[in-house]
Amino acid sequence: MYHLISTTAYEPNVDSEPWTEQYRVISFPEEWRAEFMDLYRRRWRRRELPATLPISKFNDLLRATAPGLVATGRGAGSKAEVPWFYASEEMPAELISPLLASWVMTLPPGTDPDPERMADHRTALDRALALIDDHTPQWRTESVDLTAAEPSPGGTAQPDRRLYHLLPERIGARLAASPLRLNGVDLSFRLVTRDQGVELVSWPPRSYTKDRRTWFYSGLVTVTVQTVPFAPRFRVHVSYGIRRWATGSPVWLPEGHGATVLLDAPLPWPGVHGPRRRLTANSLAYDRSLGMLAWSRQSLVGLLPELDMTRAYPKPPDLVAEPVGWIEGQNGVAVGILHSTAMGRHGVGAGVMPLERMLLDHWVEEGIRPFLRRVPELERVHRKSKPVLLPTSPTKDQAEQEKRTRHRIQARRDAVRAILDGRPLLVDVLWQTEETRDAVVVALREWLGFPAGPRGVDGGQEWQVGDLRVVLRTRPLGTLGAPLEINRISGHSRAQALALATRERAARTADHFVARSASEGLVIVETLGPERFPARDSDPKSALRIGCAMACRVSQFIVVPEDSDGAVAHRAKSAVADGMRQLGAVVPPDQRLDEKLPDGIQYLALWYVRRQADGPTRQAGQRLVALRVRPRDPVHPVCGWDDTRKKWLSYAQLLLTLAVNGPASGSPAQTRPARVFSTHEERRDEVERQVRSLFYQVCDRPTLLLANSGNLRGVWPGLNNGQLVRDMVTFYGEQPTRLALHGGGLRAVLIRDANSRGETPEWYAPGETDEDPPGFSAGLWAARDTGPDNRVFVSTVGKPPTAGAVRRDLRKLVPDKAWPHGPAATAWNPQALELTVLGCLSEAALAAAGSPGSTPERPAVIAAAVHQLRFHDEYHPLARPLPLHLAKLAEEYFLPLAPAPATEQVDE
Repeated sequence: MYHLISTTAYEPNVDSEPWTEQYRVISFPEEWRAEFMDLYRRRWRRRELPATLPISKFNDLLRATAPGLVATGRGAGSKAEVPWFYASEEMPAELISPLLASWVMTLPPGTDPDPERMADHRTALDRALALIDDHTPQWRTESVDLTAAEPSPGGTAQPDRRLYHLLPERIGARLAASPLRLNGVDLSFRLVTRDQGVELVSWPPRSYTKDRRTWFYSGLVTVTVQTVPFAPRFRVHVSYGIRRWATGSPVWLPEGHGATVLLDAPLPWPGVHGPRRRLTANSLAYDRSLGMLAWSRQSLVGLLPELDMTRAYPKPPDLVAEPVGWIEGQNGVAVGILHSTAMGRHGVGAGVMPLERMLLDHWVEEGIRPFLRRVPELERVHRKSKPVLLPTSPTKDQAEQEKRTRHRIQARRDAVRAILDGRPLLVDVLWQTEETRDAVVVALREWLGFPAGPRGVDGGQEWQVGDLRVVLRTRPLGTLGAPLEINRISGHSRAQALALATRERAARTADHFVARSASEGLVIVETLGPERFPARDSDPKSALRIGCAMACRVSQFIVVPEDSDGAVAHRAKSAVADGMRQLGAVVPPDQRLDEKLPDGIQYLALWYVRRQADGPTRQAGQRLVALRVRPRDPVHPVCGWDDTRKKWLSYAQLLLTLAVNGPASGSPAQTRPARVFSTHEERRDEVERQVRSLFYQVCDRPTLLLANSGNLRGVWPGLNNGQLVRDMVTFYGEQPTRLALHGGGLRAVLIRDANSRGETPEWYAPGETDEDPPGFSAGLWAARDTGPDNRVFVSTVGKPPTAGAVRRDLRKLVPDKAWPHGPAATAWNPQALELTVLGCLSEAALAAAGSPGSTPERPAVIAAAVHQLRFHDEYHPLARPLPLHLAKLAEEYFLPLAPAPATEQVDE
């Protein structure tokens, strides 16, 4: 067992001098802004839109081609006081002017059917180009402390806003200046600027050959600036991985999918030379107006040929047809297409193992000394890592194995009884292959410990054990599984056409069942793999799910054997387990805590669902999902709040309501139209209103609120780290108030994951000696000597069985001779969860509530309870606590459809 873990996180070194850098900066001239904005708004019918200039493309161009540029400031296009870009030296005006002119020429509309308007556009463009020479921005020197921060009212260090982009760029430049040596090979890195932080990509890519095919890959290091609740110093998080390159000839891009492309090009200026430090990001996608692949408007490749006429830059069709030739370079220009899972299999596995992560992290640590230091190692803060679980260790004792099986089956039956409330469980299997049908039937029998029995004429079976009755029916899926036919009608949007086809298929699916059942049932549907639906939006799964919901049945999908790599028996077991979870037949196990929590404590989990216009139904929508989990309740221990009916529904009922009563669903089951909140302010106010209402609904007993701050803070700003105050809750425009005012037994824990932004650091468990390789370890961790009122903890769950037996000391970036095929291995990247005990019955909270004599709670025990909710007998360790896991999975049922055109609504 490992006793410590190391996080890949750094903080300002208090024992070092401040990290001060001198920059040459300029601001975006106010004279330019008004004229350029007028030019850009000509693209739009409504002249008040847009509100800001599309300056990000020009910033990318500057970073790619301007020597000496370090970073660009955010908001420079709309605020004159914000520095536009930071440089290590002044850049000659004769270099900046052509770049600016190239960008300005992209602002106005390219064509206009009205000759008079077109002439006016040209006049405005000439006027804007003349301003470039008339108003040259003035350089000034600015000193920036790269470790500067101020404490928030709650004690959280808030770095200077400039540091979110300046510090990662500076760290990246320092690291890129010193190659990483692994197994006798030097790896050089290039910078790629991101919306959050910076990436370092090893370049040129390395190659790996197996089975007469060569694959390309690079090392990846990502640097971001973060804050930690109540921490006196901000953090720099560094993560590590593998960047894989697409090299199929041609590269396969599914319909509707684009690709990110990284470009390595020399400076385009004659006589100007310098080291290549950056790769620039571009994107390509299928352009329906052109009928071919094209660069997106934000891509630089379309501008560079105007500045560099001596070199050839790839056109999208040519790049996709022959990617290897371009990734190896042509006439000084190299281009790589980033591989994505939608493109199919790649011969190089994802991720790096603990030893390689540690080696990379040591390289980073050396590169940023003495200004930053590693965050101290974390130690265990709770003796028990897991709750009371059924034993899973191997045993040769047949009697013991049979006993374990009986206990597991009994626990499953009890969970199913709790959701039925005396009614039978109806299970339907809509199959396409007999192999899958039979495997699902066997999996269902084994799950609940039912004997094999004779089948009815339609393949149905029925079991009765005590008061538990299960009725199974099996029928072919038939044409319900065929691709949707999207018929475009004049005046209808794509989303409306898809909604029409979805409603038609959903109605047919609902009619497929004999009758609407009196209680919720389960349907397991065998579908074709997604690659069988190449036409855009033709996959019928959303329609099938809505149709099953209309028949009062939750649905779980399983793919036909020929479209899946896994064994059908194993996938059938997973389908049954997931189906039971959707019914709500899942209860947290009993916990093992150092101190007992109040009897009857319940969990309130919040998750905010966002569907974008590019989602499965092409319709945007938002919804707050609130779950109440009472592990000890004999009936419906998992319930969800229906804000329209103002009542708690069983988990299955909540899912069905999400599917058939979503915004613009057009379902006849909808009794009240769902209100759509169109502005951010409206959504924020509505979510905060619902949160206050939910606090009132759960104030009758001890409650532990669970919320993912990264998921909710956009609509509940009080969850931002800078607004957190111990034992307080903050709503927009109000001062923090005591959490106890919303319920005397209310506690709150905020969960944070990496959130694709590196918000939580990666980690590894160092060995006891230098000879022991680092590994994984499950537990609840905190920094040493933090005191009893420490509120921030780290939860880890170790390596799941699905990760296989890949060695912890495996090297992939530069494999050694003992493991020549190391790059092919897939490494499991363990994600740590940050648990912040925002509110509990602490000594200070009790004193403020007028109960100073009561025994205070230890935040570590509250955090341990949340950590143990990641474990369950039926699942591998969860990515988040079970109540929050269930709340997030409810978003699978939120499938808003575009409203039908007005004439069709009248006809209905």
